[in-house]
Amino acid sequence: MQKLTINLALITPLIFVVMYIIPLGLRDLWSPDEIRYAEIAREMVSSGNWTVPTFNGLRYFEKPVMGHWMNAVSQLLFGENNFSVRAASVFSSAGSALCLWLLVERFITRQMAWISTSIFISLFMVAAIGTYSVLDSMFSLWLTAAFSAFFFAFTADNSAGRYKNYGLAGLFCGLAFLTKGFLALLLPVIVVFPFLLWQKQFTSILRWGWWVIAIALLVCLPWGVAIHLAEPDFWFYFFWVEHIQRFAATNAQHSEPFWYYFAYLPLAILPWLFVAPTAIRHLGKHLNLPLIRYALLWAVIPILFFSLARGKIVTYILPSMVPLAILLAVGLSSAYQKQTRGFKWGSVVNAIVMALIASAFLILYYLGYLPLEQGEHYRPWLAFTAFSFWALFACLAIRTTTLEAKICCYSMMPVGLFLFFWASIPNLSINSKMPAAFIEELKPYVTEKTILLADHPSTMSALNWYLQRNDVYLLNSKGELEYGLSYPDAADRFITQQQLAEFIKTKQNNSTLLIFMRGSALPETQLPGISKRFQRGRFSAYYFAKDTSHD
Repeated sequence: MQKLTINLALITPLIFVVMYIIPLGLRDLWSPDEIRYAEIAREMVSSGNWTVPTFNGLRYFEKPVMGHWMNAVSQLLFGENNFSVRAASVFSSAGSALCLWLLVERFITRQMAWISTSIFISLFMVAAIGTYSVLDSMFSLWLTAAFSAFFFAFTADNSAGRYKNYGLAGLFCGLAFLTKGFLALLLPVIVVFPFLLWQKQFTSILRWGWWVIAIALLVCLPWGVAIHLAEPDFWFYFFWVEHIQRFAATNAQHSEPFWYYFAYLPLAILPWLFVAPTAIRHLGKHLNLPLIRYALLWAVIPILFFSLARGKIVTYILPSMVPLAILLAVGLSSAYQKQTRGFKWGSVVNAIVMALIASAFLILYYLGYLPLEQGEHYRPWLAFTAFSFWALFACLAIRTTTLEAKICCYSMMPVGLFLFFWASIPNLSINSKMPAAFIEELKPYVTEKTILLADHPSTMSALNWYLQRNDVYLLNSKGELEYGLSYPDAADRFITQQQLAEFIKTKQNNSTLLIFMRGSALPETQLPGISKRFQRGRFSAYYFAKDTSHD
């Protein structure tokens, strides 16, 4: 084992395929995020309207259009299935990895490029979000490409190179803007400006900034004008509600304390957490390198910026993972060259922690503390296998002597987790967050004329996606569709609890009805006769047959 030769150029792509692509279609979609974005893209393809995003046929202005376009193209290529829903996220992770490789290969070495890339794809946050359908991986791709282009432009030794790379930076900033909005313009500014000040080349951005802005505007302008002509109030809602209020309002969504991201960062950088202190200690002598300075600012400033915002979601710091991979690679390489013990002892701690977690699953299982139903007794063993696999490669990392072998062992650690752990999720969670099986049970009772109702956008989206309907009525909670429901042409799509009995009675004259709910129940005694009630975990549904007494 100690003399084993490792070629990261072969191993790294294989790890990517096993971790990111093979498990992609195996697990059902998670509610609400994955089903929401699947449905928005499905409606875009179905309607042929590639300008205005809709959700359940209602205007949906929370994000611009690029992420929905990428998801829609994925569905056109691969069909409407679990794989296609997540494929754009995987593509984006691969794109970010490519940008990282090109950056490090050009400005450090090819060996360091493969080490950085191996670290990046194995980071828990990168792999978790990169195999999950949200827009953050796509946003991170375009930002990573933009940051990389800025650095290539900074190092270009002629005007042609600067025109090309600053132009590419503008292109990618524009695409990032079309994915998640104004942050795409702000984040490069608050990173690139301090970097140029540190390098004493601040005038560079003043000379070339106009070119970046011009290209970004050219990229954004066609859709920006088209959405304004189609929906004149889009930009007001998107700028004021989705940016200003989310950042500063006292009632901002997902309000969290300042330290929120620092609490999640250790989890985000697993399996490298226990060797990160060693990497940090050995970075000091490399701070004279422009790329290391740039990576440091690129990693730290976005995290600090998002920490100042009132509204916080853990996925916001995903763009900081690429520069963190660079810093970890350089620091660990330096530590290895100095033959420090940090790498070894970090691996020892890693192995012990993961072995304890693996054992804990079996101990809790045999003590009867795991929330398992009959027929689920294999699930703790899958969790045990996933974490034992991790601990095994931590042990191998202790024994190996080459840097590439150690990096390979660390990159392999989470592979078992992403291959097996999804199948260890208990029915308790499946029947609360993954409604595919429950909707399949309801399908025989649904025709194209059945009136569908849901108690929340999360349950609504499940009916949309799995039944291919965009005419579901909302009951009780408007959630993220409150703005879309405020339009006069959508007012009748929301039913209050007080209106429900009369609504059912009226609609029953012509069709059947189905109400899908999660974690709540109907006041059955106050409603017309319920023909059938369904229950699976937190999911429940009520079926009302057509009233034939008037036929």
